Amino acid sequence: MDYAALVAVYDRLASTQSTTEKTAILAEQLAETPQEDLPMLVRLLRGQVFAAWHSADLGVSSSLASRAVAKATGLSEDDIESDWRETGDLGDAAARAVEKQVQQSLFSDPLTVERVYDTLQSLADLDGAGSESRRVDEVAGLLSDADPDEARYVVRTALGHLRLGIGEGTVRDAIAEAFLDEPDSEAVERALQVTNDAGVVAQTAASEGRDGLDDLELAVHRPVKVMLAEKSDSIADALADAGGGGEETDDAGSDADAPDDGTVSLDAFADDGDADAGAHEGTAPLVEYKVDGFRAQVHATPEETRVFTRRLEDVTHQFPDVVAAVEDAFDADSFVLEGEVLGYDPETERPVPFQQLSRRIKRKYDVEQLAAEVPVVLYAFDLLAVDGETLLEATLSDRVAELEARLEPEDLAVERMPNRTTADADEAAAFYEDALAAGHEGVMVKNPTATYQPGKRVGYMLKVKPTMEPLDLTITRAKWSEGRRSNNLGRLYLGCRDPETDEFRDIGRLSTGFSDEQLADLTERLEDAIVAEDGRAVDLEPREVIEVAYEEIQASPEYDSGYALRFPRFEGFRDDVGLDEVDSLERVERLYEDQ
Repeated sequence: MDYAALVAVYDRLASTQSTTEKTAILAEQLAETPQEDLPMLVRLLRGQVFAAWHSADLGVSSSLASRAVAKATGLSEDDIESDWRETGDLGDAAARAVEKQVQQSLFSDPLTVERVYDTLQSLADLDGAGSESRRVDEVAGLLSDADPDEARYVVRTALGHLRLGIGEGTVRDAIAEAFLDEPDSEAVERALQVTNDAGVVAQTAASEGRDGLDDLELAVHRPVKVMLAEKSDSIADALADAGGGGEETDDAGSDADAPDDGTVSLDAFADDGDADAGAHEGTAPLVEYKVDGFRAQVHATPEETRVFTRRLEDVTHQFPDVVAAVEDAFDADSFVLEGEVLGYDPETERPVPFQQLSRRIKRKYDVEQLAAEVPVVLYAFDLLAVDGETLLEATLSDRVAELEARLEPEDLAVERMPNRTTADADEAAAFYEDALAAGHEGVMVKNPTATYQPGKRVGYMLKVKPTMEPLDLTITRAKWSEGRRSNNLGRLYLGCRDPETDEFRDIGRLSTGFSDEQLADLTERLEDAIVAEDGRAVDLEPREVIEVAYEEIQASPEYDSGYALRFPRFEGFRDDVGLDEVDSLERVERLYEDQ
């Protein structure tokens, strides 16, 4: 397939703001595509070259892409950056550069979809000395054979920002419309949940229809998006919403005895006692600690164990201690379990904040040294598959019973999350206070009869914390600071996610609360994401996710979200959260209404 034909589809999608029209355009193209090419095409239509669960990084920054455009066209990088600042889009700057290029290839082959896809995929395998130059050469090779419109989309795809407003829901509905006799978006949605791969789902729908979609299941080493909780204002509300009111049952574990002075030993917050096999037979909610770590999904076969974050990043290399501990502690040949990885100080045996733990998530080298400085414990709380059997449709009580039956920890490296099963508000409140006294965030309250829904925020799993729920937001714009901080970016414009378009809408700006070290770190992270500058103001390609606390959400015509945060405060980077998990405009509206 000529790449020009795909670019024509891109242009049609860009020409309309109607979600219905975008769905129809996608469905038409999918129906015309050979089945063997569907995985490749579906990914490219989302501006991707790997499945959503694949954590490979192309390694193409804005500055690298600019160098590739310069090499392909013979223009100076200054000229390209000037067009980039003017248009606010490096893809548009690449199109301009190709239009006025000063050097032409003597031999030029028309681009094909396969060539663009394969070339961009190969970038993820480049490593070591000279890898950056080879990336520049590969991207420049594509651009040398591209016309202006093709160059625009090659660069946008390489940067992972297609800018067509195609959300997951649009792709879901297009697959249903293209391949199912009776379009059933729910069947496609379920298939997407268990595979996290729209390409595989489209190919299966085309070849096997609804029956094939129903047969798709979770697979070990193919991570799925985690199920997300709602926020509850109180223990009593959480118990009611999670299905409280049933008969009380025996405790699933013992309380953690926290010292009166507020310090926490590992024994205090990790010793869960003996699990009672009958603890989950009733309808009373399961109440568990909510700890300040990162949510981990551990996939294991006899040959390999891998650890993924909630943003589906493979961090197996960074956490060899988790791998070894789980392999020793869990009695199964293959499994997928969920838990929270919590860091602690080896000298004080106290939990460390997530920001300290996140150093391990990012670390590629000297892993053993940092593992000694920030050791971790994995608190397991759910089991999604075991020995070839998928448990997503099983109840939480059955999943937890299977988890507890197979978990045989020999040390503190792996533990069952401290928990109890109760419908009694006073008992749950005491457990909540124990969690806070132990230095944790609060508790999770879960309906024991509920199934697992990957990627969904569900009303039968609730978190209770003592403060107003912070938001995970991205950064869309910024300004260079003044005075002694003039080399750093500040005044960050915060964006929430519009799920209809996958674009980000401004919800306020953040100007204070940074230490010099945090501001320098922030600037280093954001500089490569600058797509346009106007004086001190810069536009950014959304990349980083930060946690933001605030006092209140206000209605505001100043921002395109319609809302503004009052007194926002920077709480830290969320390196475990992807852009698709940035809090949605819908959630902002709900929090606003619930104030």
